[in-house]
Amino acid sequence: MADIGKSISECISFISKVGAECEVLALLLKQELNSLLSNGSVRKYVVAGPWEEASLTDSNQWVYTDIAYSLPVIIKPKRKIGAHLSFQISFVGTGIAALDNNQPLMHIGFWSKAVDFDECWMGFPLDDSSRTLEHGQLFRWTTSGENLSEWVYSLRLAEINTMQDIQEKIVAPVMALLLGECAVDAFAGTAKSVVRYCEVEGSPGQYRVVQ
Repeated sequence: MADIGKSISECISFISKVGAECEVLALLLKQELNSLLSNGSVRKYVVAGPWEEASLTDSNQWVYTDIAYSLPVIIKPKRKIGAHLSFQISFVGTGIAALDNNQPLMHIGFWSKAVDFDECWMGFPLDDSSRTLEHGQLFRWTTSGENLSEWVYSLRLAEINTMQDIQEKIVAPVMALLLGECAVDAFAGTAKSVVRYCEVEGSPGQYRVVQ
């Protein structure tokens, strides 16, 4: 019984440590993405407000399963919010439920709405809206009635450890995608780190991780 008690304490301590590290990662990532949209690199996009936070817990409301941050963005020449630049950290549940995946993921996306885990979030299987999977790594959707291409790609959370990781795997690809580059070019410097998916035949909306 003592061993069980020790294991429980160690597990709780580990979860707490992971949570603290994710908070630091989120803070750094928000700072870097704010800087990207403010330094003139992508002049078409303007920060329109503070980051919005949303989270999801397990059925017992003991543990966070997902947490997301969304930055409202104005797309020139319009003057109202037209999109949200978001990142979603998923530890368990639908956010990581692609077949053959067994670890936490971070989904980086550009959506018309903020991630709220009600109407907008990244989870498997995907809904039946029209989408394409570009180079196996970038999901794209075209918003009906608007000239907006929504997109999202995924990284393994455990592989984002340094400022270099943030710059190479998130900031640089996001800048490239906002400038209209395709997945091959956007991920040229980090292709091996971006999760690669393939569609599962006979299971609409379901995908398998192949890299």
